[in-house]
Amino acid sequence: EQAEKYEELIPYLSMARSSLKEPKIEGALILSYAKLGKLHEIENLLTGSTVADLESVGNKLFEEKDYKAAKLCFSAVSNYSRLATTLVYLNDYQAAVDTARKASNVRVWREVGDACVDNKEFRLAQICGLNLIVHAEELEELVEKYESHGYFEELISLFEAGLGLERAHMGMFTELAILYT
Repeated sequence: EQAEKYEELIPYLSMARSSLKEPKIEGALILSYAKLGKLHEIENLLTGSTVADLESVGNKLFEEKDYKAAKLCFSAVSNYSRLATTLVYLNDYQAAVDTARKASNVRVWREVGDACVDNKEFRLAQICGLNLIVHAEELEELVEKYESHGYFEELISLFEAGLGLERAHMGMFTELAILYT
C-alpha cells in the first residue's frame, strides 16, 4: 500500500483471503480494487459474504473522494445517510432524495436539499424542503438558502406546497406573508 503497488497487492490479498477471513484483509482488497478503478470486482466481492468493515472502508473511500466505490460500500450496509451524501457528490440528485427518504434524518434532508437548490433541481429541492419545514429550527436556514440565490418564486412555491401539511410549522406562514409583501 505504501508503494501504491495495488496491482501486485491484489493477488496476495486474494490468496490471503482464501485461507483467512479477516476484516483488514478484505478491507484492503476493496481499497486496492478502488484504487485501480475496478468497481466490478468490488461489486462481486460485496455480493458474496464479506467480513470487511464496510462502514470504515466506505468512509475512507469517501475521504479520498472515490465516491463510486464509497457508494457500493454504503449501499451494502444500508447506511442511507452516508449514501445520500455520496450520491450528492455523484450529482445523482434523484437517487439522493430517494435515499434521504430512507434515512429520514433532518441533517440529510438539509444537505440534499441544499445541493438540489444549488444545482437548480427545484422539484427535488421541494421534496426535501417539505420534510424540513415541519421543523421550526430549520425554517430560517431554508429561507436563507433560497433567498441567497434569489429564488423567491421557488421558495413561495415550496411554502404553498407546505400549506397543506398538517405538521407544517406556524413560522412558515409568517415567512410566506413576508415573501408576498
